[in-house]
Amino acid sequence: MKGDNNPIKQHYVPQVYLRNFCGSNGALAVLNKNTGKKFYTGTAGVGFEKNFYTLEKLEDPYCWEKAYAKTIEPLMKELLSKIVSKTSMLVRNGYCIINNKEKMQLAFVMVMQLLRGKQSRQYEEQLFKELLPSINAMAKENFGPLTSYQQECLSIVESDPYYLKKIAMELTIDPDRIRKYTTIIGWHKFIFLHLCGEQEFVTSDNPVMFLNSETADPKPFANGILKKKTVIYYPISSKLLLFVIHPDYYFQKYAEMDGCLYHLDENKEQHFINFINHKQSEQSYNQVYASKLKTLDKLG
Repeated sequence: MKGDNNPIKQHYVPQVYLRNFCGSNGALAVLNKNTGKKFYTGTAGVGFEKNFYTLEKLEDPYCWEKAYAKTIEPLMKELLSKIVSKTSMLVRNGYCIINNKEKMQLAFVMVMQLLRGKQSRQYEEQLFKELLPSINAMAKENFGPLTSYQQECLSIVESDPYYLKKIAMELTIDPDRIRKYTTIIGWHKFIFLHLCGEQEFVTSDNPVMFLNSETADPKPFANGILKKKTVIYYPISSKLLLFVIHPDYYFQKYAEMDGCLYHLDENKEQHFINFINHKQSEQSYNQVYASKLKTLDKLG
């Protein structure tokens, strides 16, 4: 399974998504936060890591990457294209652009993007390292002293990154976990904000942003999805931003807005545009994307 045709260059931000942020020439403007460098490139050159999902000890080490490519990404491409095609100045304000099935599909896409990224992997690695000693202690308490073979097995699990990666991948596609998160997010109100004018929304290598609406803290995994004060922002294209809120939060204001499109005037919403773009950059892993370098220049 290690021939030249195997997909070792693995995107944790799908190219079918990133193409919605390319300029008319097909190029993507990129900000590398670590270096401060800004440049143009194609979607194939960002949002990936070699062998990020590869598990060498499996019969097919590339099964996870192939599963994403054959199932998740085609759905994402079709769904996002359908949503973007329904947004323009000709569509009246307040018009509903998705049905219930499409809403749940979009929630599923967001969950999969959230779970498959770099920050999720790092978060799971941190939990693994923190919890492993207590798990070992619990095993000894329940089953008595470990044999030398059992202790050797535990040492291998602790030291070999393959096992952590395997556990992380299994958590990522756990059906019950995906179904639970999708149901919770799909229960929220979805409002589509269409930006009118020359300005644009940026996205990043961690595009699904969870924000504390009271403190404006966007730190990944710091804001629970069931909390009323947690809002979610997911840029769908450079002109379209999905805004997700708890059903009981500002209920009167958003009660009739679920699934609807609302136009934003860039001249009146300058503060909001800058706020969202800066927060998207703040909570990203390393890279921020836009169609124009001048948009990234505003991020500092």
